Amino acid sequence: MKKLKDVMVIGVALFAMFFGAGNLIFPPQLGVLSGDSWLQAIMGFFTTDVSLSILAIIAIAKSGGTFNSFASKVGTKFSIIMGIIIMLIIGPLLALPRTGAVSYEMGIVPIFPGMPQYIFTLIYFGISLLFVINPKGIIDKIAVYLTPVLLIALVSIIVKNMLMPVETMAEAQLTNVYTYAFLEGYQTLDGLGAVIFAGIILVSLKEKGYTDTSSQIKMTIKSGLIALSIIGFVYGGLIYLGANGAANIPEGMNRTETFMALVDRMFGQYGVWMVAVTVIFACFTTTVGLTTTVAEYFNELTNNKLSYRFNVITITLISFLLANLGVEQIVYFSGPILNMIYPAILVLIILNLFDKYIRFKGVYSGVVGGTLAFSILIFICQSFDALSQTRNWLLSFPMSTYEMGWLLPAIIGGLATSMTYKIKTSRAA
Repeated sequence: MKKLKDVMVIGVALFAMFFGAGNLIFPPQLGVLSGDSWLQAIMGFFTTDVSLSILAIIAIAKSGGTFNSFASKVGTKFSIIMGIIIMLIIGPLLALPRTGAVSYEMGIVPIFPGMPQYIFTLIYFGISLLFVINPKGIIDKIAVYLTPVLLIALVSIIVKNMLMPVETMAEAQLTNVYTYAFLEGYQTLDGLGAVIFAGIILVSLKEKGYTDTSSQIKMTIKSGLIALSIIGFVYGGLIYLGANGAANIPEGMNRTETFMALVDRMFGQYGVWMVAVTVIFACFTTTVGLTTTVAEYFNELTNNKLSYRFNVITITLISFLLANLGVEQIVYFSGPILNMIYPAILVLIILNLFDKYIRFKGVYSGVVGGTLAFSILIFICQSFDALSQTRNWLLSFPMSTYEMGWLLPAIIGGLATSMTYKIKTSRAA
């Protein structure tokens, strides 16, 4: 009975940490754009978000429960550098500022249009700091105090929408719904968050008395499946929310405006308050979880030279400053960076899942090296017009339509390191 309770508490808290700004603003607009093809949109979005996140949590649990154990098979330096990059992305440079910006634009502006953004973000991140300054029991704090309000608000919106009949759904505005949804799934940052949040689960499990590796792996996987099952339900509901109301949404609305308009259609004047509660709690739970995770990571990385308290204060301050740039500006800058980092994490997840079948661990560096080489090169080519021909050549690679042109270089890299190993082994024999 205790195990079931612990799994549920951790799973629900993990859902709240996952479900933040991106999770709330991307699915509804995707539903609007997909219209009567909303099922394809759900499938595409699930592929790069829910499915990838579940696999990431399983891979982290199997590899030892930490990002270092997950990535160090490529190399110690790689693990440190990639860990720092991911922490900065899901922390003070992208994800955390976005939570504050979304909370302001969707939760505050419609109710208090005269409130300056910097005043709200100062209050928002200040309260967050009070929550995270002491990390002990942070999972339970989220599960007990924050998640219920978030879930009640989300379920109310989704159920209300399901009860609203629609005569004819609007036709899809996209030529390839699945591909577009597949790429949108990257923007939620769940794939990156999953390889890090698994560490928070491990800390919480140790606090609850699960000290052996076997029970930690089982509990981590079970908690992750519960969290992502809830997320899957919510995603499906929000995509259908957009599809159901697509005919009533004017063209040209950004992501936050679209969600506001959809909720207003269902709840009228009460919709404004519904959005405010949903958005602020969705973003705040993620802010608390991410700030704690990133602060603890840098504390451990520096062997306590950068204290946890110093880290949370620094992270909160940077997040506060960047949050005032606004949602669309943050999303605009995040796209290319995510497309460059995500492929390497994806191949690492796959390799760790099949680790016991990989005899020569040098394959890790070959596969990840080939993936990163392609991703970095295409990022550079897309940044400079003079390299357009090289960019077009790279985009001709198989699976480039799905932003997976890195697949061929990854395979070549893995084969090259395997052949090198075999040649050296045969010569030594």
